[in-house]
Amino acid sequence: MLEKIGAAGFETLSKPNKEVMSCVGEILRSQNSITFYEIGVGVGATTLPVSKAISDSGANGRIIAFSRDRDVEELISNLNDRGYDFVEGIGSPGHTYSGYHFEMAVAFSKSELPEFDLAYLDGGHVFHLDASATCILKELCKPGGYIIFDDYHWSLRKSPTLNPKSNPQTCLDYDQNQIDASHVELICKTLMDTDPRYQLVDIKNGSAIYKRLPRSILAWDPAKTTCG
Repeated sequence: MLEKIGAAGFETLSKPNKEVMSCVGEILRSQNSITFYEIGVGVGATTLPVSKAISDSGANGRIIAFSRDRDVEELISNLNDRGYDFVEGIGSPGHTYSGYHFEMAVAFSKSELPEFDLAYLDGGHVFHLDASATCILKELCKPGGYIIFDDYHWSLRKSPTLNPKSNPQTCLDYDQNQIDASHVELICKTLMDTDPRYQLVDIKNGSAIYKRLPRSILAWDPAKTTCG
């Protein structure tokens, strides 16, 4: 998988998310351990530098990746080959309605998922997948931790591969409102902005950064947040 980073045809997937790297840096400067969730791994362009940052810091790290079975297995193998043995994953089969949202719900219901310091949601970007995942992520985020939503303004209409002109099946799978809507933005407005436990830190480079407020803080102080 990692060999695809920078390769022809994978240019848009080959850059690590800057906001994730900023948050990882902040967390590692303030504590000696980190648990990082990545939902949707792409070609590992973000997972690789996060792994390196954890290793270089000497922190006790744990990375949990959620994606299709084959992608998770290949990513873990590639990272293990580079000496990053703190990466694990939960994969999902390739059936139409399978996905990380369901696997995450099953694991959560069995109390098999740890709390995390940072989660990066860069999955399918559609409501039925990411709203489900968001409901679970909100309960697992540590106070003071972060959830980053990628592609805040993305829509099926704007997608080069899923817009109706390129993929007529999209018009059969989704109605016009769903095609035009920015699903991630809708999820953030309905599930994150309405939750008093969370504060929007910033929307930057297409990513929305949310922080779970420490239990001792009743009012958010942006001066205490450097991430993003």
